[in-house]
Amino acid sequence: MRSVRPTAKCFFAFFLLPALFTTTVHLQAQENSPYSRYGLGDLLPNNNILSRGMGGLSAAFADYQTINFANPASYADIKITTLDVGLDYNSRSLRALNPPRKFNSAYLIPSYLQLGFPVSKKRNMGMKFGLSPVTRINYNISNRTRITGIDSVEYNYVGNGGTYQASTGFAWGGKSLSVGINAGYMFGTKEFATRLAFFNDTVSYKTANFADSTRFGGLYLDAGIQYKIKLNDKTFIRLGFQGNLRNELRAKRNFTRETILFDLNQGLTALDSVYKGQDEAGIIVYPSSWKTGIMVTREDSWMLGAELGIANWQDYRYYGEPDQLAKSWTARLGGQFTPDYRSSNYWKRVSYRLGAYFGPDMIRLNKKVPQYSFTFGTALPVRRNVYTNQYTTINTAFELGFRGNKSNEIRENIFRIALGLNLSDIWFNKPKYQ
Repeated sequence: MRSVRPTAKCFFAFFLLPALFTTTVHLQAQENSPYSRYGLGDLLPNNNILSRGMGGLSAAFADYQTINFANPASYADIKITTLDVGLDYNSRSLRALNPPRKFNSAYLIPSYLQLGFPVSKKRNMGMKFGLSPVTRINYNISNRTRITGIDSVEYNYVGNGGTYQASTGFAWGGKSLSVGINAGYMFGTKEFATRLAFFNDTVSYKTANFADSTRFGGLYLDAGIQYKIKLNDKTFIRLGFQGNLRNELRAKRNFTRETILFDLNQGLTALDSVYKGQDEAGIIVYPSSWKTGIMVTREDSWMLGAELGIANWQDYRYYGEPDQLAKSWTARLGGQFTPDYRSSNYWKRVSYRLGAYFGPDMIRLNKKVPQYSFTFGTALPVRRNVYTNQYTTINTAFELGFRGNKSNEIRENIFRIALGLNLSDIWFNKPKYQ
């Protein structure tokens, strides 16, 4: 007989893939999101592709062959060694009101890499290792205005960087209650610059450049709990809660105040440095957050859930300085339906998902920035053999999101296609004969 255990090949594949993960980050196409200028950048989805198809529900979700890394309590339900890899294609459309303009961008990025396995099936213990991006910074914005005595001045704002998490998690579960914890290292970079170019018919001015480059990192911790209430043999309710405390990330930054020559072909050339700082130590405060949810499940048939999350972005600090951020909340609704998982008809064995989420964005630019999204997705079974524990599923999620409305200076529409490969196949099994 065969037993499900992580093997050397499994771990080799897991630790080889981060190299591809990092390389892919640098191969992506250019994006431009002005909202990523604030805080540590745009928040990326912090759950797996399966959950994204249901509006991002994760607090009360658990499954025996799914790594729900958004709530570590779910690891107690893992019964099969599973490798889950996610990939995102994003298309953005920006509309500015004054003056009226429209910009489009598209890019492909890795979403996450997770490996989960049961530590003890009898005692409901599970564990996972993972790497995932948390935020992204990428923008290039120009604005020209007139000043008395000078024909005009052009402001150019440029930024890039992002935040990542490398983590491990462990969970233990009883008959109804499961508790779990994630611990790891959060790290990243934040680079931004503001350039001022003055234009005059008779006087030549040099361009001013104010640039900062910061690298940061620190330990982080989050925990979760889930409680299962059985209604009958196949139907149950699961309640979930997950949260993290405020983290202080140690940072070092280099900053420059200088005059430059800037050419589109030759790039930036420094002329005169007014002031420079090297490796200035400081702290970046990453805020606390929590979410709670409920999910009703009919095994092998359907599930339906709701969730509420709160993030205290008003506590964010960069070297002691706040940003234009405020407390935010997000409400989520979603569900999944599988017509007949035993059917010989392939499309009846496919799981179909639908969801939505809404709430004010963390950014406050004189007024609230509303955001809302609609999602749908599928679970496409590739291989399923209950006798050898071979399960392979392709999860898809499609998201149409909106950020801002007609009262905001900038509106952003996002279309995201996400693909997840959930591999629990024979190469993860160690043959045993008896």
